[in-house]
Amino acid sequence: MSAYRRRWPTLFAGPALALAGLLASCSSAPSDSADAATPHAGGTLLIAAGADPGCLDPQQTGQLQALDISRSLVDSLTAQDPGTGQIVPWLAESFTVSADARKFSFVLRAGVTFSDGTPVNSQAVKATFDALSKLPPNGAAAYIQGYTGTAVVDDTHFDVGFAQPNAQFLQATSTAGFGILSIATAAKPLADRCRGQVVGSGPYVLRSYTPNQGVVLAQRSEYAWPSSLATNKGAAYLDEVRFNFVSEAGARTGALSSDQAQVAENVQPTDQGQFAGRGFHLLVKMAPGLVPPLSLNHRGVLADQNIRMALLRGVDRGALVSTVFNEHVRPATSVLASTTPYYVDQSAKLVYDPDGARQLLTASGWTPGPDGIRVKDGQQLTLRWLIPAPLPPANEYVQQQLRTIGVNVVLDVVPPAQYVSRQSAGDFDLTAVAVTRADPDALRNIFSTKGANLWHLPPSQLDTYLEEQATATTAEDRQTAVTNAVAWILDHADTVPLYETAIVHGVSDRVRDLRATASTQLDLHDAWLR
Repeated sequence: MSAYRRRWPTLFAGPALALAGLLASCSSAPSDSADAATPHAGGTLLIAAGADPGCLDPQQTGQLQALDISRSLVDSLTAQDPGTGQIVPWLAESFTVSADARKFSFVLRAGVTFSDGTPVNSQAVKATFDALSKLPPNGAAAYIQGYTGTAVVDDTHFDVGFAQPNAQFLQATSTAGFGILSIATAAKPLADRCRGQVVGSGPYVLRSYTPNQGVVLAQRSEYAWPSSLATNKGAAYLDEVRFNFVSEAGARTGALSSDQAQVAENVQPTDQGQFAGRGFHLLVKMAPGLVPPLSLNHRGVLADQNIRMALLRGVDRGALVSTVFNEHVRPATSVLASTTPYYVDQSAKLVYDPDGARQLLTASGWTPGPDGIRVKDGQQLTLRWLIPAPLPPANEYVQQQLRTIGVNVVLDVVPPAQYVSRQSAGDFDLTAVAVTRADPDALRNIFSTKGANLWHLPPSQLDTYLEEQATATTAEDRQTAVTNAVAWILDHADTVPLYETAIVHGVSDRVRDLRATASTQLDLHDAWLR
C-alpha cells in the first residue's frame, strides 16, 4: 500500500497486492458503443433490496443491507481499491503512519461540506471518532479499540493516536463504519441516528426512510469530492435512488424481470441464469473477511468441545455448495475467505468426517435415540439456530446434514430486529454471522473475549494471537499471528465455516457503471441510466 504526497511504511503491501485478481468485482455487462458509453445525468434508480435492516447508522450496524444505503450518505478518510487492496485518498488527501503504527496523521481536502452546510474539518473527524470509540466494541467500534484521541492541529491536519500498535486502522478508515459525520450528528441520540438522522458528506442525502417499506436517496448537486478511485469527479449522475425492501428473493427477481426495478439484490443461485444476458447482467463480488459459518454459543451444550468438533466434521461443504449454490460460491477452506489478506488454506482441518463426528458425540455420552437423534440423560441433542428472515435455502441443507450424525437443529426464523436483540441476549445455540471486510482483523471483531463476545468464548491463548495480529509492525509477524489465530479457532471448533460466498446482484443493462466496493457495498456515485 502507499500513500499520496506523504510516504508511510509499506509493511502490509505484499499480501493485499497479491490478491489483486481475486478482490476485483466482476460483471457480465455487455460492451457499449461510443454513444451508449457516455454517462447521462438524471433519472431514478430502483433497487429491490432485502429486508429492512432496522438501523441506517453505519457506526451502529454492520448489516450489508444498511451499509448499501449508508455508503452513499457518508464519505470516509480513505478508500480501498477493490482490485488491489490498496488504501487511497478520499476525504484525506494524504496520510502517514508512524513506524510503531500508533500514530496516524491525516491532511484533509479543503472545501468539503456536510449536507447541512457545515465544513468537513478536523473537529468533525474528532467528534466522529470520539463518538465511535464510546459505542459497544462490535462492528466498526471494534476497530478503534485502544484509541487515545484525535489531536487537532488545525482545520485540515490531525493525528489519531492509539495506546498500542494498530495494524488494521488505516484499512478501517476506508469503511462505511468510519464514515465522517457532522458534529451535530455525533451528538445525536443513537436511536435517532438509527432512524436515519445521519448527516454525512456523501454524494446522496436521505430524503425519506419508511420502516419495512423503503429508503429514498436524493443527489447532492454540489458534491465534488469523490474518492481517488472514482471516474466521475463531480456530483452523482442519478437524481434519485429508491431502495424498496422486498424480503422474498423471488419477488425481487420478479421486479427486475418485469422492469419494476433495475437492480435486484442478492439473486438466488436458481435465478441467476435468467439475468446473464438478454438485457440483464450480474454484478458479482467475492466477499472478503469471515466466511458464512455456524456461529456457536459456547454456553450450554456447546460448551463441550466434542460437540462443537462434531458439528465441524459433520458438514459436507462440497455437497452443500454443489447442491444449493453455483459457481459463485466455494466450499470454505478456512475461517477467512481466500480473498482476504493473510489467508492461508486450512482445508485439512475442514474434512468431512461423519463417522468421526458420531464418535465424538458418543464419547461425550450422547447415544442414538429411536429416531436417530442423540440422547443423553433423557434429553435430545437439540440446537436452536437463530435466523433473520427470510430463511436461506442453505440452512435447511445444513440442518439435514447434521441430522445424519444425530443432531436435531431447529430453525428459529425471526424478523431482523428481533434477531439482533435475541443475539445480543445470547438467546440461541447457533447463529450464522459472517463479516465482510478486506482485512483479517475481522477475526478479532468476532472472536476476542475483550469485545462483544456474542459467542461467550472463554479467555484463552486466542486472545493473545488476535492482539498480536492487530499490533504487528511487520508483515511476517502479522501473518504468523493470523495463521495461529485461525488454527486455534479450528482446532477448538470455535466456529463452523461453511462456504465462501459472493454478492450477486441482478442488474438491467440500462444501468451502467454500477460497482461494488472492496467490502461489497454498492458504489452508486458513478452509476447512471441510459
